Amino acid sequence: MRDLAERPVTFNYDYNMACSACPALTPLTSTDYHQQINQAHIACHGCGASIHFGRAVMALRDAADPALDDGYLTGVAWYHTSTYSDWPVGSRTMPAATLDAHREHMSSEAAENARARHENQALHVGTYEAAIESMLRRMSDQDDGGAQFFLYRVALRVLDLVVERGWRDENTEHAARLSQDDLGDADVVRYLNLFESPGSISLAIRPSAIAATQQIALPVDTLRDGVEPSLLAEVGAVRIEHERREAERLRHGPSPLDLLRRKVEARRDAIAGLIPTVRQKNLPQPLHQLLVDRYLPGVSEPVRERFTSAMRAWHGAQETLVGDADYVTRFASMAPILTRHQEVRQLIAADSVTTFR
Repeated sequence: MRDLAERPVTFNYDYNMACSACPALTPLTSTDYHQQINQAHIACHGCGASIHFGRAVMALRDAADPALDDGYLTGVAWYHTSTYSDWPVGSRTMPAATLDAHREHMSSEAAENARARHENQALHVGTYEAAIESMLRRMSDQDDGGAQFFLYRVALRVLDLVVERGWRDENTEHAARLSQDDLGDADVVRYLNLFESPGSISLAIRPSAIAATQQIALPVDTLRDGVEPSLLAEVGAVRIEHERREAERLRHGPSPLDLLRRKVEARRDAIAGLIPTVRQKNLPQPLHQLLVDRYLPGVSEPVRERFTSAMRAWHGAQETLVGDADYVTRFASMAPILTRHQEVRQLIAADSVTTFR
């Protein structure tokens, strides 16, 4: 692949919030955002008005983001994560099971329209952070907890690439779920990403805008470190204390929350297709805190939460019983995508290149 620039990467970024009363942007730390200080309210730095912060008022993190320069787009590496080992080719075909489900609940014409729109979707690329966080979101929110993911490094076509002017705000403009028809005359549409690396610029593109890709499977085998025996001993102590507390709590009878959980589990087990192959043992919160402190230094609280939610989803998706040691090993093997991203990017940049015409 031609020589592509790499942007600085951090998973410890802060945010900017927009005010409805004035043009000012108000910075907000990731910690305050995660903890929702003052019931998720902050005073505007410009006019003092109260801003109810969140995605709905998320603004561009860097007003001078070089991705706003059309010429920059083709000289920098873009990233994407997918469960397809042949992205972007395979991602454009609607899975047969999905199509069958549409046909079962829709008219033939509606099902065909749904298939056509799916297979005509624009593709999405973004920063390294956005690509990794997209994977974490899909694992926890879209039933992909046990899926094999691949990280793609993407070069855009240099010649005759048509880029829409400016950028779109996902809150106010059609941006994230675009078909190729929605791109109009453009090959590339920039938009403010509000869900992955919120406040960064991502791109909706035609498949023909891609010149070449490189790929690596996640987690990265060569970055797997063994788990220290001392850590496993700490994990064991956490588990023992958790079980002791649970036993003590149950001796006093189920709480209203326990009864509610039992009802939810009974209802879930009564629904066909939702019964897990095995009932995984609950993961105590102190265990996650121990692993976060050990494996995710320098990662912001919101991203840490996304990561642990994804790891819980992986745990729940396993068809065989997963012990604490196996879970710790998986957690440790995935953490380098956040903490050793420079090595990850060096490895993928050394991978073979798939070119497109």
